[in-house]
Amino acid sequence: MERPDIASIVKNQNAFERALGVIAPSWATQRLRSKIEKHLFEYQAAQANRLFSPKTYEVPAESSRTTRERHTMMFEARDLIANFSVLAGVPEKFALNCTPNEWSPATGSREYDKTVADYFHNWCKKADVTGRHSFRQLVGMALQMRPVDGDCGFAIRKTADGIRLQLVPADLIGNPSEVVLYDNYVDGIVVDDFGKPVAYRVFKRDRNGSYYDPEDVAARAFVHYFDPFRADQYRGVTEFHAVINTARMLKGILDAEQVGVRFASQQAALVFNERGSASPRQAFAPMPSATLENGQQRKDELSDVGMIKYFNTSDKVEVMPSRPSSAFTGFVEHLMDEIAMGLGVPRGVLFGTQGYKGPNVRAEFAQADRVWDRHRGVLSDKVLDPIKNDVLLIAIANGEIPPPPAQEGETAVDALRRALRGEWRWPARMSIDVGRESTANLNENRQGIKSGQQIAAENGYDYEATLEQLAIEAAKVSELAARYGVPETAIRLTTSSLPSTPAAAAAAGENVAASATEATDGTGSDVSGLPVGESVNGVETFPDVSAEIAPLNGAQIEAIISIVERIRAGDLTADAAALLMISAGMTKEAAQSVASSVAGMPRLAPKLARSSALRWFSAQKRIKLQVDTQPTQEMAAEAERGLAWRAEYNRGGTEVGVARARDIANRRNLSPDTIGRMVSYFARHEVDKQGEGWSEDQDGYPSAGRIAWALWGGDAGRAWAERKQAELTRDSSLSDLLNPRSARAARASRLASKVEKTATLRAALGEQAASAERITAAFSRLAQ
Repeated sequence: MERPDIASIVKNQNAFERALGVIAPSWATQRLRSKIEKHLFEYQAAQANRLFSPKTYEVPAESSRTTRERHTMMFEARDLIANFSVLAGVPEKFALNCTPNEWSPATGSREYDKTVADYFHNWCKKADVTGRHSFRQLVGMALQMRPVDGDCGFAIRKTADGIRLQLVPADLIGNPSEVVLYDNYVDGIVVDDFGKPVAYRVFKRDRNGSYYDPEDVAARAFVHYFDPFRADQYRGVTEFHAVINTARMLKGILDAEQVGVRFASQQAALVFNERGSASPRQAFAPMPSATLENGQQRKDELSDVGMIKYFNTSDKVEVMPSRPSSAFTGFVEHLMDEIAMGLGVPRGVLFGTQGYKGPNVRAEFAQADRVWDRHRGVLSDKVLDPIKNDVLLIAIANGEIPPPPAQEGETAVDALRRALRGEWRWPARMSIDVGRESTANLNENRQGIKSGQQIAAENGYDYEATLEQLAIEAAKVSELAARYGVPETAIRLTTSSLPSTPAAAAAAGENVAASATEATDGTGSDVSGLPVGESVNGVETFPDVSAEIAPLNGAQIEAIISIVERIRAGDLTADAAALLMISAGMTKEAAQSVASSVAGMPRLAPKLARSSALRWFSAQKRIKLQVDTQPTQEMAAEAERGLAWRAEYNRGGTEVGVARARDIANRRNLSPDTIGRMVSYFARHEVDKQGEGWSEDQDGYPSAGRIAWALWGGDAGRAWAERKQAELTRDSSLSDLLNPRSARAARASRLASKVEKTATLRAALGEQAASAERITAAFSRLAQ
């Protein structure tokens, strides 16, 4: 028969109880309270698992029965955590993997991000209303409490020092012993007619465990942290609700096995003889065995440890079986699997990965990451974001931090929402092979599949802050190198070899290229050789990418040299080499051009391949050192104006002109070939100035010709291009770079001339040989 609930006890009072309620209401109330407490006490606390409780049908998630079950299971779970070492570390794992490291704002303004971050991080250090804990510590304790108790809460308190938090345990949200006779109260939560929480009743508790002084905290000032699994659920249930009996069983088995193992380790053997009692010589007992009250001798006795005993030939010795057995170990493993499945956390994460192979461990950790991601999402939605939003909005309202500057077309409300944007930094993901995952992340980043911010977030740090710190360190290295007159490689590189792969190129200094050149040449002298446009060993050298490699540092250039060397030696295909060059810092177009050109040349021995690559890069670097090809600020302003005009009027310029304008607006170094094309363009389109719409006072301003002129840098760009062309042509060794086509034609003409001369010489030699044969034949006839 199903046990009655509290409501039925109150409703079904007998005649005496009703009469007592009329005569002495206070006595009747006390009697009814005692009757209900007796009913609660009689509830079988050992049945702390819903599997062994009487089945209930059509019962809501919150009822008097489920309330008792929730509280019973909560205290049972607390007892297991306090006394069972196997489960004691489970709450700690929740805290270690789900407690955020920090919150990083993303408001769209670096200056405002810093203002918000400084205020919030300073508030986190003093978030506790008791002054004992930081916000991070409070969240860590909540993460340990929720899996065990089922839920907990944060009461947001307004103090003289600002907003502070009070962490409220689950057993202080409501009173498990109180009797509530109205429907709008659910185990510590006051709800409205629609079921929306209106207030949370928070109790105090004295040293004797008595509840007193309840306070109804408004729902807007209370953050309730729980993870429901039913839509009509208001209070959380312990994560251990499905494993309490299994865990208690496992604890009892392990306790018993410990006693058995200890007994087996102390007893060396069992001695059997015909008398059925211990040997009179007391082989195992230091003193004679005691005689029982009925006159019989004891059948058991203590054994000494570490002693060798000698027995008569009639004695039979049987060794105790080994413990624990394999069957016992397998059963314990099975119980651990049940506990892990009940908690929803992979077994290897809870109890270790002993006996797991590499793929199995990776699968366990991948599953654990998904579990922690879910718990982090619940924590963010229910605790972190609401508290962070309240703290920042109240700070803005009080003038402690300024409101965010409104952007174009943005309302004040939109600006305040943007002030709350950001992301929480979580602990790094679990891994057994950091090097392998780092390599995979780098490859995905190079292919555009994963951003640097995503990689940084997975490892628990901020990408922009890391880049800024790297830039600070790089500047410090350059400063120290200049101060002490040493190369940057002496400070930065810790290995004796120079970087030869794109992965190593990004971390090296500016002076690596010169060091690599000297090391390869063996003499420390200039090995630049012939510039681009000449030939090396009869093989035409590489295309002009001087503008693309100008911004690269020495290590990146050294990495590209190594890649070119491997192409010439036949170790890399053009596609693979282009990807490596892109990762080393070259643009996509330049990398593909170099890779395809080099792949089409005959293969060379490693020494010759490296020599040709070094000469090519030396010529490219000479352009950077001798002539500054960075557009001026006036050119950039004119190019930006042209882009704005073209977007507004939808006319003027070609795609080539738009690409040129973007390069000029970004003040990228331009190649000599591009400078030559700029000079040609301005010379051809000088006539456009005579057309309608060129001047501001003319109709149709700006005309298509005026917009195109601006895209190429305008008058400032024309003067600059002509000046740079003059600077480049002063050096005859660089003249071919301005017009690679004419250079190739000249080389073809010289080669044709050599071929013609060779053919003429061969013909002359052939005529001489014929004459010699005729003379020899004549002398032979005379001799005959």
